[in-house]
Amino acid sequence: MIGVYYSIGVASAAAVIVAGLLLHKKLPTKLNIALKSFSLILATALFFRYMSGDDVISDVTHLQPNDTFASKGIIVVAFLQVWFAYAAEMLVILSPFFKVRTLPALTAYLALPIFAFNAVMLPLHVAAIVGNGAFASFDARAMLIALETGLGLGYAIVYTTVNFRDIRLEEKRRLWFALAVAGCILAAFPAYSFKVFLDPTQITFNPKQLNMYHRLMLYPAAIIPVVLYLLLKNKSYDVKRFAMMYYAWLGLLNFSFSHRFADFIGPDWVTTLPLHLCNTAMYITPLCLTFKWKRFFYFTYFINVLGAFLALIMPNYSDTASIISTNVWLFYMNHYHAFFMPLLVVGLGIFRRPRWKEFSYSMIGFTVYFVLMLAVNAWFTNYNPDVDYFFLNSDFIADKLGNWAENTRNIVWQFDIGGLHFAFYPLYQFLFLIVYVILAFAMWFVYELSYNVVAGWQDIADRYAKVRVDKLALEARLAGRSIEEPMNMENANKLVLNKFTKRYGKSDVYAVKDACLEVHGGEIFGFLGPNGAGKSTIIKSIVGIQTITEGSIEVCGYDVASQPVMAKRQIGFVPDHYALYERLTAREYINYIADLYEVSKEDRDERLAKMTERFEFQSAIDNPIRTYSHGMKQKVTIMAALIHNPKVWILDEPLTGLDPNSIFQVKECMREHAEAGNIVFFSSHIIDVVERICDRIAIIRKGQIQCVREVSEIESAGESLEDFYMSVINGKDVAPIPVERSEDADGEQPRPKRRKGKTEVDR
Repeated sequence: MIGVYYSIGVASAAAVIVAGLLLHKKLPTKLNIALKSFSLILATALFFRYMSGDDVISDVTHLQPNDTFASKGIIVVAFLQVWFAYAAEMLVILSPFFKVRTLPALTAYLALPIFAFNAVMLPLHVAAIVGNGAFASFDARAMLIALETGLGLGYAIVYTTVNFRDIRLEEKRRLWFALAVAGCILAAFPAYSFKVFLDPTQITFNPKQLNMYHRLMLYPAAIIPVVLYLLLKNKSYDVKRFAMMYYAWLGLLNFSFSHRFADFIGPDWVTTLPLHLCNTAMYITPLCLTFKWKRFFYFTYFINVLGAFLALIMPNYSDTASIISTNVWLFYMNHYHAFFMPLLVVGLGIFRRPRWKEFSYSMIGFTVYFVLMLAVNAWFTNYNPDVDYFFLNSDFIADKLGNWAENTRNIVWQFDIGGLHFAFYPLYQFLFLIVYVILAFAMWFVYELSYNVVAGWQDIADRYAKVRVDKLALEARLAGRSIEEPMNMENANKLVLNKFTKRYGKSDVYAVKDACLEVHGGEIFGFLGPNGAGKSTIIKSIVGIQTITEGSIEVCGYDVASQPVMAKRQIGFVPDHYALYERLTAREYINYIADLYEVSKEDRDERLAKMTERFEFQSAIDNPIRTYSHGMKQKVTIMAALIHNPKVWILDEPLTGLDPNSIFQVKECMREHAEAGNIVFFSSHIIDVVERICDRIAIIRKGQIQCVREVSEIESAGESLEDFYMSVINGKDVAPIPVERSEDADGEQPRPKRRKGKTEVDR
């Protein structure tokens, strides 16, 4: 019969190759449909072959030769054929449904050699699964093996040929490809593998109690998802979904080792149905990933994960089982899958993190499942007393909790229907349901905490990576100069906005568009505009609170984007809404700010004493900030902004809540700070104050700077600043007024002349 099987394999391979290559030349748009059809035929053949009987190789123990396998070497080759064939077939089944860059290389370098080897060694492959009996007479499973091999080989040849240009591996992709190959092979690892090579009777320890061996079996449940997450977190959605589907379907294949067709038709069929809670996860996860059943998925997310976790710490396999027995490995492999797969799917962003609605639906679904299992247990017990789906029929869980739980089972509700006896434990089973729902809610909290922790770590790692990249870029731009030096030495005493643009998120509306501005040392510069015009956006971007969408900002020559720390060291900022540590005293808070800017004790004490006297704050400086009025808190903010004597002092509506004397003192501070050669950038709605104190002003409207003027030029034109401002914000075209600046002997532009005679008027 071997000739018949070879003929089936060759014919199926030839059919796929001819059809695929002809379609590729004449109807390329139909090729993908054909490849999907071939993969589905392969999936169907694999399903019926696998579910129709056991793999003969799984009966081998400790590489002992038998009637099927004449030597240990043949056993090893046969075992590898079976193992790798499952990996190659799942790869071929899924690949036409995804556009993943690595798939052509995986098909060419992994699937194609496996199918080619199995085609040559087809008799050994048949013997490893069906046995030598397949050669004495025609066997349907052997025929399906030949069909699978032919379809897989033909598909791999066509897919490789069509995607020949994509199978080349650049050096940077080789490590990822090697990890992908290892992942594909390990995911198909058969549960009976250890038994084939080792003798279970010689391994006497049992991983059931929480001993060292049990803990060794638990560690993979924590390690595997972390490894998978780290490998996949930065990949595309298709790569993530393909990887999870590949693992999920192979997990179901392994699970089905003990749930084949024969298991459902024997005398014990009522005990072998896959109705245990963790059994349902083996079906739900791959189906939800395949068909994108988002709502159904959250049942396994909330319910199966908790059930699998409890099963892993309270395993229910035989006390005499060996750690390398097939049943033990099936138990752990299946529960690993049920435990971390749903969490990993959400962690990778394939399905979104659930909300209360998804949790509620999951609890409703769990209640339906729970009631159904109560009925099934009570009904099926009439046919087999060992029926115990979800452990609702026995004291398996109650025994772990103590006598109080056992005592709840003393309340029994029994009745007969049609000759069948039904027994329920209403108190125990009701408490079981309630406690499980509470635990599921608690686990939800743990999930969210874990995701937030991981997201925090990821954010920190991304920030560190960005800092390293930015530092290298900065060093390159500075061309050997110290990173503490200004990027642009020519602007060492200026505040410069160069086509600054800010857009929030993906909005099509710009908060600020192409803002250009240059403020010189020695100036008090007024910044005017209506609410929502973009004033606060520009100020927050200058001080580094918000990012820059386009353009650049320089503070004393330091680029705000690439030299943020040094740029901030030049700035003293008085925001429109202060935020203080109100449990501290004013002195403690100002000293804290001084520490941040590394101000010496001598300098801070001198400056603080001077400002305390100016603002008449001596009696309150050592009181807690929470006891202050609004105006007093504003004074603390102003003093803290000046404690390091910044080169650029930025004030955003600083006079709100201040008494007239304090307003006068703030204006005096602004004048003195500017006269010392520093920049004072002042935003206010009080136009009279701006007109009296500022040297130049800029007016912004709808995110665009409309004009920049010297106040003296506006006055000399016979127009008040208020009238000029109103005409600008109402859309009136304003002719440019040239501002002439003569250069001094050193070629530098002098500071604007201070306007005199304002002190008494202002006071």
